[in-house]
Amino acid sequence: MSINDRAKWAYFGEIFEAVAQQGIDELAATEALLAALRSGLVARGYRRQFTFNDTGKVERLPRDIHPQPVPLSIWRDSGDPRGDLTSFWQDDPEEPDVWISIDWVSGAVEAIEWELTNFEQLQTSFHATRIPRKEADHLLSQLAGKPKKRAGRPKGPSNDWEREQVQLALRMIEGGDTRPVTAIAASLTSNALTGRALETQQRRIAWGIKVALNGIAKNSVKNKRD
Repeated sequence: MSINDRAKWAYFGEIFEAVAQQGIDELAATEALLAALRSGLVARGYRRQFTFNDTGKVERLPRDIHPQPVPLSIWRDSGDPRGDLTSFWQDDPEEPDVWISIDWVSGAVEAIEWELTNFEQLQTSFHATRIPRKEADHLLSQLAGKPKKRAGRPKGPSNDWEREQVQLALRMIEGGDTRPVTAIAASLTSNALTGRALETQQRRIAWGIKVALNGIAKNSVKNKRD
């Protein structure tokens, strides 16, 4: 990874160093970071995976040499952050088969789950976990009470195809899709995009869906009054 690429990312450790320097409550910062991750903010880390046999733990090779996205399910199932800035969840306190452990300051994320394909336990570890620096800066600004800078371009869909995706999302919701707006938007993004371009398009579509839903709700209330 080049120096320029590194500048685009903020490691969890850097974020919490900035939190301490700015006098922001550390637990509040952890809760805000987790909320953003659960809402679709993509975090990446160096991943290692292990399975278990009669002789012990065996690493799956080849090992990843590039940062991998941390699955959204880990953030959603991780449990609430604790006072020591860790999170821990397990399926059964007596005999846990599945668990998730997060050390927020170090950016160490570890999870054990059952892999249904081979029906074996799989341990996945992420280290040096990071988020886009721009998102980290926005998060820190919000926690410090600074006004958020507005982008020069409109927030919503930027072309006819994205507007069509918003309309498709509304039909999906009307048909009974109960997923969060961010999840629906993620499923409607272009397969040709990757990285920041993909994340930006997801935000534009999600913004368009929310605005459309708010408009529908307001019209519904107005019609009832009439």
